[in-house]
Amino acid sequence: MSEKEVIKNEENNVSEKTEIVKEKNYSSLSMEELINELNSLCDNSNPYSVSKKAEEIKVLFYKLLNLEKKDSDESDIEEEVENSEEKKETRLHPLEIEFKETNNRFRKNKSEYRKKRDKAEQKNLVIKQNIISEIDKLREEEESMKITFEKFRILQDKWKNTGHVPLSENNNLWQNYHHHVELFYDYIKINNELRDLDFKKNLEQKTLLCEKAEHLITEKNTNIAFDNLQELHEHWKNIGPVEREIREKIWERFQIASKKVNKKRNDYLHKKIAISKSNLNTKSDICNQISELTNSLPSTHNDWVKLTEKQKSLSEDWKRAAPIDKNDLKSAWSLLRDVNNTFFGKKNDFYKSRKEESKNHLKVKIDICEKAEKLATSTDWKNTSKKLISLQKDWKNSPFVPNNLSSDIWKRFRTACDTFFNSRKLNFKKQDDEREENLTKKKSIFSEVEKFKVSEDAKNDIITLKEFSNKWNKIGFVPIKSISINDKFNKLISIHYENLKLNKEEKIKIQFEAKVHNFNGNSDSLNKEKEHLRNQIETLNRTILQYENNISFFGPGKGVEPMKNEILKKIEKSKSEIENHKIKLSTLNKI
Repeated sequence: MSEKEVIKNEENNVSEKTEIVKEKNYSSLSMEELINELNSLCDNSNPYSVSKKAEEIKVLFYKLLNLEKKDSDESDIEEEVENSEEKKETRLHPLEIEFKETNNRFRKNKSEYRKKRDKAEQKNLVIKQNIISEIDKLREEEESMKITFEKFRILQDKWKNTGHVPLSENNNLWQNYHHHVELFYDYIKINNELRDLDFKKNLEQKTLLCEKAEHLITEKNTNIAFDNLQELHEHWKNIGPVEREIREKIWERFQIASKKVNKKRNDYLHKKIAISKSNLNTKSDICNQISELTNSLPSTHNDWVKLTEKQKSLSEDWKRAAPIDKNDLKSAWSLLRDVNNTFFGKKNDFYKSRKEESKNHLKVKIDICEKAEKLATSTDWKNTSKKLISLQKDWKNSPFVPNNLSSDIWKRFRTACDTFFNSRKLNFKKQDDEREENLTKKKSIFSEVEKFKVSEDAKNDIITLKEFSNKWNKIGFVPIKSISINDKFNKLISIHYENLKLNKEEKIKIQFEAKVHNFNGNSDSLNKEKEHLRNQIETLNRTILQYENNISFFGPGKGVEPMKNEILKKIEKSKSEIENHKIKLSTLNKI
């Protein structure tokens, strides 16, 4: 704020108490008198109110000073004043020195006053801004209009009694104040109309709350209905009044709906209490059943497992028997813990007594595990499989050992078994792939054999058929589901041998040689064929013995001779077949 603005502000301040300085004509005073007048102005409580007089004295003083020195020129007095300020103190006139000291004292007083005034104006600005805010809030008051208006008058008085504000804020502040005053008077003017509208609005809101409360009567969840009703009551409190004539009626409607909702909840709570008591009795009965489980203590692990399952089932039944009253909850849980602690205490006693026994049982499992680990890398798939399966059965039937003791051993045992069976699985997979490939090769050979035709050159045909057999025998096993292809091949080869251009004996011999060749060193097939030949020889011997026995019953006479000769021929034929079988058997024994 400039000094001129401050001066203007001070001159317009009609409430400020300042000393009244009579108008004087300073132009006739000497320099000494002017200094005295300036000195008297320094004692004024409001330096800004006499600033113009001080300026006038200053101008007149320097004018007389310059005339006295007779060295003034035609320059402007103001410029002369400025030039005189720049002169060195040693060249100043004695009265000028005294004037400067007095003038500096006046300026210092004016500066201190200005700082004090600025601080007071800022404080007044805040006070008046708060007054405007409070006037604005009066339009939101719910008290009687009389009380509201009294508050307004008090605020007006406070505004009037508050001092000046900074000049830069004065205009905007004043306009803002008058604007809110006008709004307040407008509010007073339409208050009655607004009251009627407010009554109507409040009635609509309270009617809506009544409808919502009445709707809650049909709500199935009584807790939700009750909570929502409390919210409706809170809304009711925040809604203003309605017309006096209908206040009781609308309140009574709201109360009736509230009572019905509350009654429904009370009925629900009474029913809930009854259910809680029934559930509490059920829980107590279950605790008694758990307690009775250990009246006769089990003597084996399996019996304890079964008994523990019953205990768990009863505990679950206890939990499902809910809810119960909160006041009974602690004692009910305490009773359940007690009976369960008693149960598990007796169970722990049993297993503690078996702890030493478990160590011996663990040695059994360790022995089984070590045997399995020795077999884990075996490639004797058939025999090792049987052994490991047997060890698995031994493990299953081995004495019980607590899990905390047997867990590591069980992992070792399972790893050993998995190692073998996974390797076997991979091997069989590889075999299956090879057998599928073998099947494809044999199908190709079988197709060639099917296309083969017997020629007149039996010797050459025999070589060809043997080559077919050699190729076939060099190929490994085929899948089990397709193993019948071997029988089909042998049957087809036999048919081709049968069709060779040879006599019967040669065919039989060649066919047997081919059959033996097809065994390809298979001991099982060789043994089966040997057993077959022995059975044939034994059967033929019994047949011969039977024929000879029958001949002994024939008497002398021409009629029986043909029959007797026929039997003798059969005996000779059987003996010949026996010799052939013996030759074959001898051949097989040499392989």
